[in-house]
Amino acid sequence: MMKLSRRQLMQWSGLLAPLVGATRPALAQSAQPSYERDLPDMLLAHLAMQLNALAVKWDAVRDSIRTGADVESRNRFVREAMGKMLHGIPAHHPPPGVVVRTQERNGYRVENLMFESRPDFWVTGNLYIPTTGRAPCPAIISPCGHYSLARMQPDYQAVYQNLVHNGFVVLAYDPIGQGERRQYWDPQTGQADISDPVYEHSMPGQVLLLMGQDLTHYMVWDGMRAIDYLLTRPEVDASRIGCAGHSGGGTLTMFISAVDERVRCAVINEGGTRHRWPLWIQSGDHFGPSDVEQNLFPAADYGVDLCDLHVAMAPRPLLALVENYSPAFDLAAAHIRRRYEQLGVADKFATAAATDPHAYTYKLRLATTDWFCRWFYGRPGPATEPDLHFEPPASLYCTPHGSLRYAGQGQTIFTLIRKRGAELPPPRQVPANAAGQLAFRNEMQSRIKSLLHFEHSREPLAVRRIVTTPRKGYAIEKLEFLSEPGIYVPAWVFVPERKVPGRVILYANEAGKQADGMEYGVLEQLARTGRSVIAVDVRGIGETAPPHCQDLGGNEFAHLFSVETAAAYMAWSMDRSLFGMRVQDLVRSVDYALSRPDVDSSGVDVIGKGAGALWALFAAALDTRIHALVAERGLISYAGLTGVDRYLHTAGVFIRDVLTCFDLPHVAAAIADRRVTLLSPVDPMQNVDLPAATASYRFTQETYARAGVEGAFAVLSSDDRMPAAERYIRLLQA
Repeated sequence: MMKLSRRQLMQWSGLLAPLVGATRPALAQSAQPSYERDLPDMLLAHLAMQLNALAVKWDAVRDSIRTGADVESRNRFVREAMGKMLHGIPAHHPPPGVVVRTQERNGYRVENLMFESRPDFWVTGNLYIPTTGRAPCPAIISPCGHYSLARMQPDYQAVYQNLVHNGFVVLAYDPIGQGERRQYWDPQTGQADISDPVYEHSMPGQVLLLMGQDLTHYMVWDGMRAIDYLLTRPEVDASRIGCAGHSGGGTLTMFISAVDERVRCAVINEGGTRHRWPLWIQSGDHFGPSDVEQNLFPAADYGVDLCDLHVAMAPRPLLALVENYSPAFDLAAAHIRRRYEQLGVADKFATAAATDPHAYTYKLRLATTDWFCRWFYGRPGPATEPDLHFEPPASLYCTPHGSLRYAGQGQTIFTLIRKRGAELPPPRQVPANAAGQLAFRNEMQSRIKSLLHFEHSREPLAVRRIVTTPRKGYAIEKLEFLSEPGIYVPAWVFVPERKVPGRVILYANEAGKQADGMEYGVLEQLARTGRSVIAVDVRGIGETAPPHCQDLGGNEFAHLFSVETAAAYMAWSMDRSLFGMRVQDLVRSVDYALSRPDVDSSGVDVIGKGAGALWALFAAALDTRIHALVAERGLISYAGLTGVDRYLHTAGVFIRDVLTCFDLPHVAAAIADRRVTLLSPVDPMQNVDLPAATASYRFTQETYARAGVEGAFAVLSSDDRMPAAERYIRLLQA
């Protein structure tokens, strides 16, 4: 029996209505077909199309590689691009290190040690040192995958013990947000209020992007400092340094080995041996991003794919491991192998599969040891594992209770962010006069356009009128228009039966137009005052929300790995901005509004809610046709995110590098002397905080005062005693 979805049932019902209810008026018949028919899954399909076009461009460059010299030239380009995407690499110097405890074991010893990655920013780890054989020995750094225990995870301990029994020094260390560097774990209770390492990474990582930094830089630098520390040890042969990691640690191995040529041999275990692009997205699939630190921005624009990072190891030996061979892995391996062949070192690249689940399993542990034995000792590795002794986590601690944070030992990633955030954005002087205000406004518009990669399309709107739905006292024209080729904006135009003079109101809500557009909602209230209202869904919102989900078990901070975040990362990968695209959609909505013959052509008023408050704020700064703005429940400031360790705002409202230039109060100030009301602005956890907002917007208030229109800017709370529509009208007309 065929099962119909709710949407299919509604569509079928629409088709059958004339047959079963012939006496009903045909008010809901479509006049023109929706763009949705031609542009399903519009947002992700559009982003994927652009990414895939870049992939074609860069594949042509790769196809031109013919010789070993070509490979070396390409690798230099990749390393230079990585340096830019990592926001530079600090200067090397021997890092301070502290050995907290030493434990003797059969054939080796374990030192619990800490070293400084940067001043007062400590990395916890364990150094496994052979007590038999001849020193100095080859040494391996091992960044960890996404286990909360990190280096204390049993299968990871098995890797280290395999290596140390075969003559290798091993430095296993905790990445940020794992092991003893967890931010949310309480050693007294043994519980974490945000438990998964992926949240420990993406929570600070997304904020760093606002500040002109990135978490990948910090984590790669930790690995490079681990090498710096190894080189201070007399037991280590500096000419024989290797790197091996699993899962997220495999990805870090890929990054570290690509940029640091002191790594002479590497093992990437289940860490991304594939092509990231081209993308093929099926409607309905689960879809979400990887951790923020596993993404390099704007890698697609630079043409740096995951395989390029593997090839950047060449001609140094590289072993790529995987759970099971697959077409995606095999294609990537063939790409990498071809480059090693072109360099005349085909034997220095190899692959192996575990035929086991995602872990550092027995077969892969042996393959890892064999690979390093082959290239650092010139002999094969062992056929089986030695007897293993798994240490309880507490015996591997560098701190009294397993937490740098609770031990008060140095900085955390959040204290570093807070310290840097206190210096951002750069201070500005309030414009002193009309000339200064004009210069400030022009500068802000230029910077906004640059950061948002804003492009105001001049293509035809190509309006499609879908249907007109009558309601009591007004009608809704349901239509669509193009923001740019391949992107349409669904709109509901509320047309009152009895209009009053006034500008049309443009309405954008992050929840979509339907959230407030049903009967008895606020849009109906506005229409009944006689004002025309155009409610729009910018790309990926409301009607055009991507038909995908990411099942994260109802986690409060699931937005860190939502489809919305994936879309933001896709845009950043090609040096664009999802936020900027939505601001463009809103400006195009102004174009549509003023194209109507039944509206006041002098301009529009805008109401934005949630993320819509920020789209509207930026749109007003760029477009003087917006005469008045109410921004309701918008984020107070980006700087506020630098002072907390958790937040509920999505990556869709984040702008890379914004705090190196300006913050939201400066955007609002650039709108002077037009009317702006911030209504119930919210803090990082979406709580209304008027005192914080008032303090944050002093610059804006002073700018308006110097312009002689002090009363045109206000920060207010919602007054629930007044109907929402009446409140909006008063604020727009004040």
